[in-house]
Amino acid sequence: MTFAKFLTLSAAALALSACQQQTAAPADGNTAQAGATAGTETATAAAEGAKLWNNGETKPLDSQVGHPNGTVLQLTSLQSRQTETVVGFRVINGRDRDVELNRFNSNRAGYLVLDSGERLYLSPPATNTRLAIPAGQTFEGELVFLGRLAPVRSAVLVLNENSSADNQYTTTPQFRIDLPVTNGQAGAGQ
Repeated sequence: MTFAKFLTLSAAALALSACQQQTAAPADGNTAQAGATAGTETATAAAEGAKLWNNGETKPLDSQVGHPNGTVLQLTSLQSRQTETVVGFRVINGRDRDVELNRFNSNRAGYLVLDSGERLYLSPPATNTRLAIPAGQTFEGELVFLGRLAPVRSAVLVLNENSSADNQYTTTPQFRIDLPVTNGQAGAGQ
């Protein structure tokens, strides 16, 4: 290595080091301003959290609905986040054939409907967009809906909107479940 290259590399390292020091800690005169900014960010985050159902905290659920075709849907949790609403669930396929809980995704047949009429649509996993559950198997995970759940008086989970709620032979069972978004217990219904 020539002396000129060594000097150039050393100067570049020194400049990089100086940039890192300037961004790492504010000067003494700016400490109060940095503290005020951090306090404002905390207050903003708290205000945004107040717009979320249950202040963004996960609420455990214990709701179960059975479909006449032998499929059982259990809801285990509910949480509102800034950009999505998440419902923990477990599906037990008691049939001898596969079932799908999101067969008609192109028609947006899976959603949460709020008391205002607003719908938060299901965002299925890329690896299982139809939410297919093999015969005799149990599937557990989270259903993610696009948009945050604000404080509401009622909300209903709908899966396979245009399918049958009472056909014992269907492979695409319809579920409509009242979510416990008030202080009451989880309701269930088809």
